Amino acid sequence: MIRPLPPELRGLLARGEVLLAVKDAVRELLENALDAGARRVRVELWGGGLKRLVVEDDGEGIPLEDLPLAVEPYATSKLQDLKGIRTLGFRGQALYALRQAARLRIRSRPRGQLGGGLLLAEGEWVEVRPVPAPPGTRVEVEGLFLGEGRDPKGEVRGVLDLLKRYLLHHPRLALALFAEGEARLLFPGAGLEEAARLAFGRLLAKRLLPLAYEAGGLEVQGLVSRPEVSRTRPDRLFLAVNGRPVAFPEGLLRRVRRAYRELLPEGHYPVGVLNLFLPQEAFRLRLDARKEEVVLSEEAEALVEEALLALFRRENLARALPEPKPLQPLSPPTASGLPRLRFLAQFRESYLLAEAGDTLYVVDQHAAHERILYEDLLKRVAEGPKPLSRPLLVLLAPEEEALLEAGQEALAALFRWEPFGPGRVRLLSAPSFLHPYPLLLPEVFKEALRGEGRSLKALLARLACLPAVKAGHPLGEAQGQALLDALLACETPWACPHGRPVLLALKEEDLIRRFGRRSGARGGGEARPRPQEESFPEAPLPREP
Repeated sequence: MIRPLPPELRGLLARGEVLLAVKDAVRELLENALDAGARRVRVELWGGGLKRLVVEDDGEGIPLEDLPLAVEPYATSKLQDLKGIRTLGFRGQALYALRQAARLRIRSRPRGQLGGGLLLAEGEWVEVRPVPAPPGTRVEVEGLFLGEGRDPKGEVRGVLDLLKRYLLHHPRLALALFAEGEARLLFPGAGLEEAARLAFGRLLAKRLLPLAYEAGGLEVQGLVSRPEVSRTRPDRLFLAVNGRPVAFPEGLLRRVRRAYRELLPEGHYPVGVLNLFLPQEAFRLRLDARKEEVVLSEEAEALVEEALLALFRRENLARALPEPKPLQPLSPPTASGLPRLRFLAQFRESYLLAEAGDTLYVVDQHAAHERILYEDLLKRVAEGPKPLSRPLLVLLAPEEEALLEAGQEALAALFRWEPFGPGRVRLLSAPSFLHPYPLLLPEVFKEALRGEGRSLKALLARLACLPAVKAGHPLGEAQGQALLDALLACETPWACPHGRPVLLALKEEDLIRRFGRRSGARGGGEARPRPQEESFPEAPLPREP
């Protein structure tokens, strides 16, 4: 039953615009349909939805006597108090906003009602009359954003992206979108994997792993990417709480990155969708017009991390690039100028403390591992490209195709290829260490191409960075010593491929001087008093009269 919200609740609902684009109107009407239990929804756009917008569903419908209240401000059947929000919509503002912005026509009939009702509204004018109608609700909006000069094609793209997003969170919904009478999306409610093919594309969807985990009344379901798929921004990682699409909270994003830290390079994010099903006390929703910001409990965030780690263990996932060869102590050490270091401890899970003779060394574990992997890649690249088991098609932009002729000499160190029509080449050979990663190969090829001969070493440096042990990764004594020994095999162990220092040295004599000792700790000497150093001469005392 639709009823006006009491004044105390109205005052607590944050202000804000409801309708900024056609997709906002579609979102509000779609959420109304989902709240009404709709299993089928049809969306029609004419003139990008600016001329005419139709959303039709097979949900519960609105009783005839409630139709006039449906278009009034702060009138809803969904909200009783702010602690018990269980629906997608609850503000009671959407239909009122549409009534003020355009011509509104609503035809609706509940299944138990004989005949339906028709509401016509524009501005302050409202008319309701009984009409024959099938079960469900049909909303028509005409003249939305009239005279604002909006781009119809841009509005259609916005609506299409919106519907694909909602299907990730409601994959059993049968949804159709028509623009100018032409079908743009037809989804039969075929489940999450099919929805992912729509949202991410078939190639990427094949590299998503199903996720299902439940503990303590909290549940997470979804699809997440394998390590070979990542992005430098979390713009393809989607979240919903109890069916509501929301923005990723920063705390949850940190949990996801921590779960992936051994699988993805630093600064990269996975691709996928997470659907959380939580009790009301496990999250808090911001009550603004967009209803997208959410705060999750510590238990809910921990659940997602546990679910991801359990999935990775079950799948026995590898890193994004091949693991380095097992690190074994070298005997004798190579003549790099660096003495053999004896592992002492790890500091803050990022730095190795080691000694050699009278010197204490602090080693950046990530930079050291980068150097080891980089020099190994240099040796493997020198072997030349190896034939691929199956040629790989690479699509080139016009500017990339123009660089192909100029960059042939540099590219030949890494690849063999042949033209395959306009804007296309077929990769025939590539470095052997890249063979297991066909998804990565086109990007590596194009990055080397854009480098115009300058990028071979830079490219190898980037590839070495990806699987290198990260800061914050704990290493035991055996692992730490193996890393130090492997560093001795490098021709240039002092700096990483990007030019950062790998280690710092502090001699015993420096410690003796700084602690004011007469000799080293092993000499057992007492500290010799140091003369007091003054920065400024002492001012003379005033003489007594």
